[in-house]
Amino acid sequence: MRKLSTRTLELYYPAKLKPAALRIAARLEDCVERLRGLPRKPGHQERVLVYLTGADFNNAYVSPDYSSIPQQMVLPAHVSLELFNLLGFGSAEIGAVGCHESVHYVQMEQTHGIWWLLNTITGGLFQPNTMTESWFLEGLATYYEGRLGKAQGRPHSPMWRGFFEAGAQSLGGGFHPGYLSPEHRRLDPLGGNYLTGSYFVQWLAERYGEERLWKLVEVQGETLIPPFALTLRFGSVYGRNLGSLFEEFTWSLAQDQQRRERPATQQVLVPDVGYFARLAAAPDGAIATVDAGRDQVTHLTVRERDGSIRFSRSLTQFLPGRRWIATFPTVMSGLSFTADSAFLFLVAADIDSLENYRSRVWQVDARTGEVLKTWDGIEGMGGSVTPDGQAYVFVHVEGDTANLHRLELATGARVPLTRFEGQSSLGPPSVAADGRIVFPRMTEQGWNLALLEADGTARALTDDAHFNYSPRWLDAGRIVFQREHEGRWQAHVLDVAGGEPVRITDAPHLVMDVAPAGSSEVVFLNRDQFDFSLDRAPIVPVAPSESIAQAPSPAPAAPASVPSKASAPYQGHELDILSDEPYSPLEHFFLPELRAPFLYVLPDPGDDGNKPVFYGGLALAGQDRLGFHQYALLAQADSKLKEPSVSFSYATSLTAPWYTQLSVARSVVERSEQELQRDLQASLSMSRTFWTTPVSFSLLALRRDYFSTPTRPGIRTSLLGPEASISYFAGESTSYGGTQRGVGLSLGAGVYPLAFDDTPPFADLRAEANAYVPGLPLLLRDNLQLTAIARFLPNAPEGLLQVGGIGAGTALVVREGPEDSRRLPLRLQPGTSFSEYLRGYEDFALSARNVVVANARYRYRVIIDYGWTSFFWLGPSFFISQVDLEAFGSWARTDLRDNHRAAGGALYLRTTFGQAVPLSLFYQYARRFDDGLGDLHLLGLSL
Repeated sequence: MRKLSTRTLELYYPAKLKPAALRIAARLEDCVERLRGLPRKPGHQERVLVYLTGADFNNAYVSPDYSSIPQQMVLPAHVSLELFNLLGFGSAEIGAVGCHESVHYVQMEQTHGIWWLLNTITGGLFQPNTMTESWFLEGLATYYEGRLGKAQGRPHSPMWRGFFEAGAQSLGGGFHPGYLSPEHRRLDPLGGNYLTGSYFVQWLAERYGEERLWKLVEVQGETLIPPFALTLRFGSVYGRNLGSLFEEFTWSLAQDQQRRERPATQQVLVPDVGYFARLAAAPDGAIATVDAGRDQVTHLTVRERDGSIRFSRSLTQFLPGRRWIATFPTVMSGLSFTADSAFLFLVAADIDSLENYRSRVWQVDARTGEVLKTWDGIEGMGGSVTPDGQAYVFVHVEGDTANLHRLELATGARVPLTRFEGQSSLGPPSVAADGRIVFPRMTEQGWNLALLEADGTARALTDDAHFNYSPRWLDAGRIVFQREHEGRWQAHVLDVAGGEPVRITDAPHLVMDVAPAGSSEVVFLNRDQFDFSLDRAPIVPVAPSESIAQAPSPAPAAPASVPSKASAPYQGHELDILSDEPYSPLEHFFLPELRAPFLYVLPDPGDDGNKPVFYGGLALAGQDRLGFHQYALLAQADSKLKEPSVSFSYATSLTAPWYTQLSVARSVVERSEQELQRDLQASLSMSRTFWTTPVSFSLLALRRDYFSTPTRPGIRTSLLGPEASISYFAGESTSYGGTQRGVGLSLGAGVYPLAFDDTPPFADLRAEANAYVPGLPLLLRDNLQLTAIARFLPNAPEGLLQVGGIGAGTALVVREGPEDSRRLPLRLQPGTSFSEYLRGYEDFALSARNVVVANARYRYRVIIDYGWTSFFWLGPSFFISQVDLEAFGSWARTDLRDNHRAAGGALYLRTTFGQAVPLSLFYQYARRFDDGLGDLHLLGLSL
C-alpha cells in the first residue's frame, strides 16, 4: 500500500493500481474543490481521507467521523455491474462515483457550534449532518453527481428519468412523503431516498436557489439535537416547513405533466414482468427475461413469440455447495442466444468466498431452463455469445481499464480483442455472424457505439451526447439499440456502413433491452407505472407527426437556470502531488482518534439522593490509518466505590480474511447497598465469512467475585473454555411477501474445562434448523417458518440452562400468570448466561440442562408503505411499512421429560423513524397449556 498526498487529498492505494489511482485522484480532487468553492460557511476542512481498494465490491461510501474511526471515503478501482452503466456511470468512471461521495464528505464536514467544540476536544464524536435524513443526503449527492463538470451519473441517465417519470404519471404527480423513504418498495431497486430525493433536491435548487441547500447544511451542522425539528430548520431556511415544500413540489409535478400513452404501433405482449428485468430475444422468436416482482421471486422465463410461457424457473439454490448465490436481475448482463436458438448465455455477478463480486458465464438450455455449464472467474460484465456457440465475448475490467475478451467455451482460454489503455469503460457487446462486434464505449460525449471489425480495427459509429447503448445486430448491416430522444430512451436502427440513427419507437417513458424479433419487429422492456411490461413494435421509422413527446419530463435533469461554479465544464485537473510514499503500518496508531475525558455527578440512590456521587474517566480509541490495528481503552471510577473499572480491546486485520479481536475488562459493580461484585473478563475471537456463511472461534475467560456481606460469605465463580459457531442460510424473497422459501442451519459449541470452580468440565452444544415455505395457496404475501432447536449441556450443573423468560422486545404492558420462580445460585453466575428463547414464555423462565424446541410461525403482511415528513411536527420523519399478522405455536421439552406448549397470535405495526430507526409496536397473545400458567398478553416495542 502507498499514500498519495495532494493539496486536497490523502489517498491510500495498492501500489499496482498507481496509474488508476492518479486518474481517480485528479477527478476526485476537482470535485471536492468545486464543492468546497460553493457559497457556504466554511467547515472544518482537512485533506479528504480516501481509501482505494482493488476489491470488486460494487459500492462506494463515506464513513463519518465517529468514535475511533476518522471520516473517510472508500472507493473501488472499478465496478463490474452493468447497472452502473445504465445509471450513467461506467465500470471505470470511479472518479464520477467519487464525486457523489464527495458531496457526502463535504456535507459532513459542516459541523459547527457545540459539536465542533466537542469534536475538536475529543477527536471526533458526532457530525450533525449525518442525521439529516437519507433522502436529503442521497438526494443532494445524486443531484450534484451530474453537475460537477461532466454530464455523468444518474441525473443524465434515461433509465433514471424513465423510472421517475413513469411513476409520477401513474400518481398524477401526487407523491406522498413516504416516496422519499428507502423502504418504499414501489421505488425498488433504485430507492426512494435516491430517486425521489434527487428530484426534490433539484426542485428546491431551481425554485429557491442552490445557496439555500447549503444554508440548510450549515444550520443542521450547528444544531444541538439534529434528529429533531428538521422540518422547522427547513422553515428557517426556506420560509416553509418541509411538509409544505414537498406538497409544493408534488403540485408542480402535476402542473407540468402531460400524460403520455403507448402509440398504436406499440403492442403489449406481457403486461407485467416485474419491477426490474433483463431481456434477450432468440432468432426463432423466443424471448428470455430474468425478472423479479414485488410478489414474485427472481425467475428465468422464456416465452414464445406470442408471449406464452415456454418455462419459468426460480434461480435460487438452497443447499450447501450451491453453484451460485446472487440471482437478482441487477447482477445479470449479456443475455444472448445462439444462432440456432438452442442455448441462452448470460453473465451473472456472484459473491465469492471473500464476499467480493466475481462473475461467471452461464449456458442455459433454452427449452428447459437447465443451467448446463458455467465458466468462473470472469472479472467484468456480460456480452454476447458468438452465433456459432463456440465463444462468448465479454467486458473484462482490470483497474480502471475495460477491454473486450473472448472466452473459448471448449477450452476456457481467454483472448483479448481490444487493447485500450488508461481509463476505459465499455458496455456489453454484440457479435455478428461474420465476427464483427458492436459495443458501447464511454467517450467525452458520454456513451457511444463503436464497431470492432474482424481484422481488429475499431471505429466509432456514433459520437454525440444521446446515450447510445445496448446494441444488437438486426441483420448483417444494421443494428438496433437504445438512444436518448427528448430525454427518453427509444429504440433506434443504424446502418453500420454509414448514415444517421432512425428512431422506431415512441414509448411513453422508457425502452430498455431492445432486441430484434425477426427482421420486421423488435421486443423490449417498457416502463409502465412502477413496473416493466414486455412490448413489441414494428421496425418502421417514427414520423415526427406521430411523436407524442410534446412535453418535457416532469422534473427535467438539466442544471438550474443559474448554474454554480461547480457545474463549469471539466477541463482536466492537474494534481499537485506533495508526496507519494509507502504506507507506514503504524501511521496514526499512537495518536488516539478518540480521546474523551468525562466527569459527571449523580445522586446516590442508596442515600435517598442526598449525597452526590462523582463519576469520572477517560475513553481512548484509535487505529492505524488503514485499520490493520484497532484499539479502545475505557477507564472509569466513582467516589463511592473507589475501585476503578477498566476495559481494553485490540483488533487486527493482519490475519485477513480472518478478523481477530482481544478484549479484557475489570469492573466493580454495586449490586445492593451492602453487596459488591468484581468481574474479570477476557476473550480472544477470530471470525470471517465464507461466501455468506459467518464462522467464528473464540476463547472465553470469566471470573466473578461476590464480596462477603454480613449475611453471606464471599463467593467466587469462573468459566473458561473455547467456543465456535457457524451459520448458513439460503433463501429467496419478495419485496412484499418476505422470505418465500429458505433453508437455514446454525451450529454452536462450547467446551469449558474450568467451570464454576467446583464443577467438573461441561459442554454446550446447540443446533438450529429453519425452513421457510410459502403460506396459503393464492396468497403471495405470507410465509410459514418452521424452526427446530436442540440445546444440550452435558455434564453441566442442574438447571444451568434457562428456557424462556426472555422478551422479544421491550414490554410496555404484561398480563401474566404465576411469578417466575427460577433462582440461579450465585456460584453459577460468572457473568454470562446460558439461555434459550421460547415464544409464549416471555414472562416465565424454566430451568433445565437440555431442551428441544419446535416452533411454527405463519405470517401475513398487509403492505402500507406510507410516510410523513415529520412525527408530530418536531420528530423525524415517520414511515409505516406494513402490518404483520402472525399465528404461532411453540413446544419445548426440557431434560427429555417435561413438555411446555404455547400457541397464539401477534400483531406487529412496522415503522421507521428518521429513515434510520426501525421500531415496531406489537401485541401478542399466548395460550399456555402446561406449567399451570394462564394466558399471556404482551404489548410492547421492538427494534
